[in-house]
Amino acid sequence: MIRSGKLSLTLRTTAALLLVACTSTAPAAGPGTAPADAPHARVAAVDVSDQIADLAERGKFDELGHVVAKLPQSDETRSLTESIKTYQEHLQARREAKQAAYDAAVEEAMAKLEEGKVEDAMVKVIEAHSLTDHPDKLLNKAHVAELIQTVVEKAEKAHEEARFVDSVSLYRLLDLLYEDSRKYHEHYLDAATHIRVLQLYDPAGLRELYKERAKRLGDEEDLKLFAEADDQELEDWTIKLEGIQTEMIAQVFSQAATRHIDKEGYATLVRGAADGLKMMVRTEGIEGVFPGLKDEDKVTALLAKLDAVKQDLDRPGRRLTRSAAMTTIVEIIQENRNTVGLPENVVVYELATGATGELDPFSAVIWPEELRQFSRSISGNFVGVGVQIQKIDGKLTVVTPLEGTPAMKAGLKADDVIGKVNGVATGAWSIDKAVREITGPENSTVTLTILREGVEPFDVEIVRKQINIESIKGFSHRDEGGWDYWVDQEAGIGYIRMTQFLRQTTEDMDKAVAQLRREGELNAIVLDLRFNPGGLLSTAIGVVDRFVDEGRIVATVNAEGIATSSHSASRRNTYNDDLDLVVLINQGSASASEIVSGALQDYERAVILGENSFGKGSVQDIFPIGRGDALFKCTTQHYQLPKGRIIHREDDSKVWGVQPDLEIAMTNEEVGDWLEARRDADVLIAAEDRDPDNPQTDPRDILNDGLDPQLEAAVLLLKAKQVASKTELARKGE
Repeated sequence: MIRSGKLSLTLRTTAALLLVACTSTAPAAGPGTAPADAPHARVAAVDVSDQIADLAERGKFDELGHVVAKLPQSDETRSLTESIKTYQEHLQARREAKQAAYDAAVEEAMAKLEEGKVEDAMVKVIEAHSLTDHPDKLLNKAHVAELIQTVVEKAEKAHEEARFVDSVSLYRLLDLLYEDSRKYHEHYLDAATHIRVLQLYDPAGLRELYKERAKRLGDEEDLKLFAEADDQELEDWTIKLEGIQTEMIAQVFSQAATRHIDKEGYATLVRGAADGLKMMVRTEGIEGVFPGLKDEDKVTALLAKLDAVKQDLDRPGRRLTRSAAMTTIVEIIQENRNTVGLPENVVVYELATGATGELDPFSAVIWPEELRQFSRSISGNFVGVGVQIQKIDGKLTVVTPLEGTPAMKAGLKADDVIGKVNGVATGAWSIDKAVREITGPENSTVTLTILREGVEPFDVEIVRKQINIESIKGFSHRDEGGWDYWVDQEAGIGYIRMTQFLRQTTEDMDKAVAQLRREGELNAIVLDLRFNPGGLLSTAIGVVDRFVDEGRIVATVNAEGIATSSHSASRRNTYNDDLDLVVLINQGSASASEIVSGALQDYERAVILGENSFGKGSVQDIFPIGRGDALFKCTTQHYQLPKGRIIHREDDSKVWGVQPDLEIAMTNEEVGDWLEARRDADVLIAAEDRDPDNPQTDPRDILNDGLDPQLEAAVLLLKAKQVASKTELARKGE
């Protein structure tokens, strides 16, 4: 999570919930039912009301159905009964599909193994592992254990032989299989670092390595993609490293040694710096870019210096002052000048990257070339054309134009491929490069060459304008524009998707709630934070403040657990109605999402539903370096939730993040199906472009077809709470 002002980041949780909302008359007594004011009936009503709420919050929907069936019938009870029945049908179908998928994955893994396709077999084992309730039993199967050992041996050999494309692929598979224990995580990161070096300095060479791999694996699709690639599309490392100055390394070291929460000192930083440069120098394939690396004697001399530095640091009782650390760094830079002669900005970049890599995954230098994109990511607006893009089958593809933007007005559509930008082919571009090239100064023009199925390629000139990022979304688009925030208007249940925490997010949420109130009786809200990676701390505080009227929302604590700041709720900011609230989270909910869900959980203000969150409960402060044209993002503190929980995940953590009150797990395949349907439903399509033979996904079908069991359970839970509330009101005669 990023703190505005200096700036920062977060994570973690556990707890419960409950609330009410509704006004209603008592339901009429059914045949054979005692009058509502009879003493024994009143006791029964109290018990039933509590029982309904309790069963719903624990996800005991089958038992809930039996209880509701005994209540006097009303529109609400009939709707709830039908929802329970549908949910149970979907649940049974999911169980059967999960078992079938597991059986198929195991069978296919064995078939691929017999064909000698080790990596394909491993992919299927990972799939089966995610589907079974007994993962250890799967891993202990003789054929599976043998397969895993084969992959380990292949990965080790590939790494030793500097076949980094192979080693990173193999270690990635092992890292996915052992994700919880992180058994192979360091191996994967090591291989990924070599790939990062090749991608930065010799992307053409890396492309050739991938092409060779595709040939070995017989991957025709990848081979076709590489054959069509154009060297003009490749990124130049000199652009990435432009503006890096030698003095930046000293500033990074000073801030990291004194500000980082672990305060491990200069020795750790120097060791990481030496390792970082050593890994870069030892990455085979970049000799053509840096001729000095072709001289084995000079390379040996530089590596000897780096090894000597590490040996000196390993001496018992060795402590390093700032002065000694910087002297060592200067000696390394000088040794490079005397030997291989790498450009000085390359050496500074690799030393700083290696040093900050020793701190934690969230501490890093934001270099001059990256600064514009970073500023845009926290500001919530930028100058561009207004499209969501992603790489699909290696092609730069429009996911959807954004409403009211130049791209939409220019007629760009979902599935359009941006083949060129200002005449330059995009096939080998990263998303970052595409964003850099498509965005630009306000009122300037960019020309996009569009490849659209069924028509000849054509150019579109678009004038760049200010684009506001949409962080609040509803359940469905309205034909007249804007979002429909009702997931069940009849039951008074609103739905707000929060995709990130930007400066305008709280205000936009207020507008969504106000719209719901104008349009009907708002009884409850589902706040969807799934796959929300976080954002501004101030925004997270503002969101919690809308639902909690007093008490501490979050504090920051140092390494000793001492609070360094605290943020509390204010009654004047709180919504004035007692809305029932369910918050959806999953493994992609991080940082600010975990502050919001964790704080609301601690105050029992919301039911947290879904899966364990990511576990990023650390604060990153931002410090200027250089001449202010670069930044150092440094983890300085941890977040602490109202009940004192620290949610950050460390390497040895057994529990981390926010644990849901009601766990509704989804398999990877289910998540993929849901995301695909949700993305299709979110695409903006003009009325005249709609294809009756290929209709767009209706968001209602996502629920009706059981594609989103977490949202379905949330709506069911809120309906049950309304029935419980009305049962209680009936008991009181209100």
